[in-house]
Amino acid sequence: MRLKILLVLSLSIIWTGCAQENRYDFLQGKTLEEVREFYPPPDSQTAKLGIAFGGGGVRGFVHLGVIQALVEAGIDAEIVTGTSAGAIAAVLYAAELPLRHIQEKMFQLERWDVVDPVISLKGLIQGRKLASWINHILGNKLLNELPKKVGVAVTELVNSQLLLVVDGKAGEAVQASSSIPGTFVPVKVDQEIWVDGGVLSVVPVRFARALGASHVLAIDTFCGGDYPVSENAFWTTTQAFRLQMCSGNKSELEEADWLLRPDFEPKDFLSFEEREVAIQAGYEAMIALLPTLKVELADSN
Repeated sequence: MRLKILLVLSLSIIWTGCAQENRYDFLQGKTLEEVREFYPPPDSQTAKLGIAFGGGGVRGFVHLGVIQALVEAGIDAEIVTGTSAGAIAAVLYAAELPLRHIQEKMFQLERWDVVDPVISLKGLIQGRKLASWINHILGNKLLNELPKKVGVAVTELVNSQLLLVVDGKAGEAVQASSSIPGTFVPVKVDQEIWVDGGVLSVVPVRFARALGASHVLAIDTFCGGDYPVSENAFWTTTQAFRLQMCSGNKSELEEADWLLRPDFEPKDFLSFEEREVAIQAGYEAMIALLPTLKVELADSN
């Protein structure tokens, strides 16, 4: 029995490997004030649509349905921001890849394509496989090389501030924005420590506005609707964390011109099996909002 336990532990160590430092000094993050200073305010005569894609783990598949509905309707946003899972949607959308190509990649995606387990006190997932997956799809492009203006939100722990990554490799920026504290090995940039942008901004509406959007469509997959109830320790911990994040982000969400909350809550937050349900929920929610969106955008021009 002891031999069997030792064998299982040994295989686990070999399979997972040891954590490395995720040092990416080439990434550049700006505070909200710095973004506002760097980018000129929008021309009041011309409406510029921005989309803020929110975080939420596997709920992020919802964003694909939203993008599909917008593409079919011929509505094109000029500015995009994203947090965590929303950061993935933001960079894919900003790259102006054909919708069919994005759909193909998302339907081919499996958990182990973007998850690299490690044994470390720094975290349980290294995070580099996610960065590599994004970089491969985008051809290793930098954020400022993408056709649309895009920014990825991260939380910087040393100085307790929210930053928007606007330059550097897109994959590593998404990795930083998706680095759930205690689960992912954090990202280090110079002397700073970066983790999930959702800690301070579940849906980065203000950053979209600061980048020059006159109108912002916020996609919230995390804070709306009813949550499944359980009494186990994991659920109570994550639910308390979720409530705290959503409460802290309420005022920012209210600043969006349109707040879209698709009706989807995964049965298993680690499983990709419900991706089609999530995509359909995002598509239906966006289809329902389109008439209002079109009228209000037209009136602003």
